Amino acid sequence: MKQQRIILTVACMAIFFEALDVSVLNMAIPQMELFFHFGPDAIQWVQTVYVLFYAGLVLLGGRLADTLGRKKMFMTGAIMFVLASLAAGFSRSFGWLLVCRALQGAGVALAIPAAMAIITCTFTIPAERNRALGIFGAMAGIGFATGLAIGGLISNYFGWQWVFFINVPVIGLAVMLAALYIPADEAHAVKQVNNTLSALLITGLMMLAAWLIHDLGDIGQHYTKYFFLLILFIGAAVFFVRRERVHTSPLVDFRLFRLRGVITGNMGAFMLGSIFLSYVFLLTLYLQRDLHFSSSQAGLLLFPFSILSGVISKFALPHLFEKLGVIKTGVLGNSCMLCGILFFIGSYFTSYTLFFILCAIACINSFGMAISFPCVTILAVQAVPERQQGLASGINGTANALGGGLGLSLVSLVMQVATTKGWSVYGAGLGVLALLALGAIGQLLVFYWRGKSGAGVVAVNAQ
Repeated sequence: MKQQRIILTVACMAIFFEALDVSVLNMAIPQMELFFHFGPDAIQWVQTVYVLFYAGLVLLGGRLADTLGRKKMFMTGAIMFVLASLAAGFSRSFGWLLVCRALQGAGVALAIPAAMAIITCTFTIPAERNRALGIFGAMAGIGFATGLAIGGLISNYFGWQWVFFINVPVIGLAVMLAALYIPADEAHAVKQVNNTLSALLITGLMMLAAWLIHDLGDIGQHYTKYFFLLILFIGAAVFFVRRERVHTSPLVDFRLFRLRGVITGNMGAFMLGSIFLSYVFLLTLYLQRDLHFSSSQAGLLLFPFSILSGVISKFALPHLFEKLGVIKTGVLGNSCMLCGILFFIGSYFTSYTLFFILCAIACINSFGMAISFPCVTILAVQAVPERQQGLASGINGTANALGGGLGLSLVSLVMQVATTKGWSVYGAGLGVLALLALGAIGQLLVFYWRGKSGAGVVAVNAQ
């Protein structure tokens, strides 16, 4: 039992700092703008490069965890993340910062699916496994909320470099604990795999998709180039699918998608990623540019809500799982996300600015992410055979990160269009997020109703 707790702690340390790294950077962006002298358009790519490299390589990370060994991949990815974080903190050019962000994403892509696979193989009793996965997913939600809270404080008092340096000692400790306490990989699980081309293809496809969405507003200026790249994207996507169907060691086993729990969990992860990363982007702009908060004031404002997120995960989430089950708990979490978006809209369009933005932060940071993220994680991996846990975890990570990257590109596009049309920029962006939140609730309800009626094969407990 002691070893199980340590293994879970190590995995939670990894997912916490992966999630924190996505959001902590946002509050440090004003200081980074002054240091690197990059314009507003570059802000998106500091985040997008990270999440899309993660999304593009996490499937390979999941496959390698299944074939080369979970412990080996976890430690390799964690060490890569530490070194990339250290290098990012010493960046002196914007180009080098983007390279380091890409390497951070690649390291996380190796470590996180391996961590999830280690949990599912360590906790073999279904109830204990669900509880462990719930804690693991909750730590991601807490990491997202905490990153927003401490990013401004760290950058204001220590410099933007420390949003990267903070990763080094904690993940370094996780690596040491992993070396001591995670069991060695089984010899029969170690075999060669050669599908790097598919990993490069899917990474390129995701980067290209983000660019196509982001640049849609300027299509009239270079439509020939745009349509050439669109055709290239479609051709490469078709080639990827055909290659995966015949490859002896595919990056994606499409048979997994016959399980509706897998489909629902990954659709939920995609939409949750789209909502949250875009919300973080909008909240950062709103607090610092419209409400004129300094980065440290914004951090102090957000900090209590990150503490509340931890309380919800620790005390409320297990009770919700016990009383409502995974699906109903997921509906509740996504409803909190939707309420938070509506409160954000209310903050912008009414005179109750501070009250409504505090309600929005509470609903999304403290309740929504802490409740929703564990639910989609459990749904995505619960019914998958042990030998494919790494792959299933990789697909879940891909869905969440891809949603974040593409969602942010979509919201940026909508905001550009709103600017040219004279519409409300925040209203347009938040309207997209509200539609995504409604979609996330709707697909969970459809899954629940079909499970009750016995339609299809339901591989998870939806009650």
